Amino acid sequence: MNDSFGSKPNNSNKELMWAILFVFIAALSVYAVVTASRSFSWNQLKAMIEGAHPLFVCLAVLCMLCFILFEGLSLRVLIKSFSHKCKLKDCIIFSAADIYFSAITPSATGGQPACAYFMAKSGIPTSCVTVSLVFNLALYTFSIIIIGAVCFLVFPGIYFYFRPLTRILIVIGAVTLVLLALLFILFILKKSFIDNAGWFIIGIGSKLHIIKNREAWDSKLAKWTEEYMQYADQIWLHKKDIAIALLFNVLQRACQMAVTMFMYIAVYIGRPGFSARGVIANGVHLFGAQSLITIGATYIPVPGAMGFTDLMMLDGFSSLMPESEAAALELISRSISFYGCVILCFIIVVAAFLARRDSNEEE
Repeated sequence: MNDSFGSKPNNSNKELMWAILFVFIAALSVYAVVTASRSFSWNQLKAMIEGAHPLFVCLAVLCMLCFILFEGLSLRVLIKSFSHKCKLKDCIIFSAADIYFSAITPSATGGQPACAYFMAKSGIPTSCVTVSLVFNLALYTFSIIIIGAVCFLVFPGIYFYFRPLTRILIVIGAVTLVLLALLFILFILKKSFIDNAGWFIIGIGSKLHIIKNREAWDSKLAKWTEEYMQYADQIWLHKKDIAIALLFNVLQRACQMAVTMFMYIAVYIGRPGFSARGVIANGVHLFGAQSLITIGATYIPVPGAMGFTDLMMLDGFSSLMPESEAAALELISRSISFYGCVILCFIIVVAAFLARRDSNEEE
């Protein structure tokens, strides 16, 4: 199948602008957490880091790495289901691009285009790229719902540990996730959804005089839609691959949530007055709280949901420990699960860009 649409990299000035905004909001988020806890102490934070159990810190870091890996594995399964070859190394680059650009753009809007750019440059047909990304996004959304639902059923009381405002955000997030998951599936099942969305975008582009020849674009859209639906229809024939991709998405989200659990255990295991069983039980409790926080913050229109996620984590953690320690644990956990992950993905993306540029120069 030949594709009629191509992919182009994002504008570098916009990328720089979002990166600067990301750093600015990150600084504000840390400031908000620190100031929200009146008794917060940087010395206490330092002591918690120095006293953390190395084994559980390593497990937390491993979970962060697996968060990147499992998205790559999920994309690889979906791409291979269309009989296209895809190296694991390339899929990790796709994952890193998605995670990094999702983190620095509102509502994660930049992740899919950046991922699509790398996939197209790797020789994967554009229609295959689009179907794979839309389907993976649907599975990603379903995985959040699945984990949150399981945690709520096992620990229903966790929801009521949050303040009323946080509870409202969780409910709104749950409804939004369900609606978006259904919308993603409709974009794979219904050709009319793709046609209408394409015509809407072309119409706006024509009115703004961005698109000069509307008839040519309408023709391209019709051809591309036919190619897209061929892949969309084909994916339902690979139910085993869908199940495996969903499993990888569930593991990906679980790994991100488990960072908090392992960091809590790392900080409190072996402390005087804390039993190992009690610490582990509280760690599992925090995993459940983290699943609800993820539901409430996933599609908040702020890069990385920064600020909202941090304060929701502080709210949930304060039910198990003094507020000052909750703030310190939030900063440590978030530094690994989010900021550290974004920095690592940035390094992977830059390395991929440089490697591609060197390869093009040699050719």
